[in-house]
Amino acid sequence: MRAVALLGFGLALGCRADKQAPPQPGAQPPGVQPPGVQIGDAQPRPDAPPAVEPAHIRLPRSPAAPPHRTTRPLGKTELARLAAFELPDFAREDRGTTGESAEVRYTTTTRPALGVTVTIERCGRATPPARAPRQAAPPAPEPRACLAMELAVWQARAKQLEQALPAELRARPDTRFELGTRELGGATAIYTYQLGAAFGTDDKGQSTGTYSDAYILYYNDGVNQIRVNAAYVDDAVGGVDHLLAVAPPEDLERLAVAFLELYVHEWR
Repeated sequence: MRAVALLGFGLALGCRADKQAPPQPGAQPPGVQPPGVQIGDAQPRPDAPPAVEPAHIRLPRSPAAPPHRTTRPLGKTELARLAAFELPDFAREDRGTTGESAEVRYTTTTRPALGVTVTIERCGRATPPARAPRQAAPPAPEPRACLAMELAVWQARAKQLEQALPAELRARPDTRFELGTRELGGATAIYTYQLGAAFGTDDKGQSTGTYSDAYILYYNDGVNQIRVNAAYVDDAVGGVDHLLAVAPPEDLERLAVAFLELYVHEWR
């Protein structure tokens, strides 16, 4: 198993008065558990975030060079290799590998728990055709090309991307959903950031709720594509202000960028 280079990086998670700006490209080398976490009988704590120490997480380190451009769809052997990386400070969960895609989930071993879900698949995966009339030859499935890494193209699909938010959060006035670009070693990636929380009680008086605090990064080179979802996956802490205090977008961005850069410099 290949050893992955690491960069020691302290993510100051928890209540913080100061927040560092996200690193610029080159300064810091670097689809799925859904970003919305459903809460059953968990008791939200609206008074204050949990008392946690800063988590000093060693992030993957990658060269400050443009992502490697693949020339053919990744096969099962290569996808399995990529999904097998073991990283200190993260527990790895293999979500499955096929001949066309792979998904792996990393979760921090220190609290607050942050999850990083990496999904890699080829561009142009064919959509199965609808059932043809009896005795008629079925039409060949048409591949779905990857979207160009241009903001206007992705903005046209903003509503579709927003479906990653739980339905209970989409209409709330305090829910945030952002769509933009992130430069990675001279290449352009697309990101979405979503933040929302809603709590209440069911007809039996049990506490229920939904929350989401996630930074999702998308990239493709026209041949293969990758999605990295960095999200807060720990206990409910209350509303959006408390989620921001425990897992601010700057920290989730650092996680997503580090993992995406690892994989796009490693895939072949």
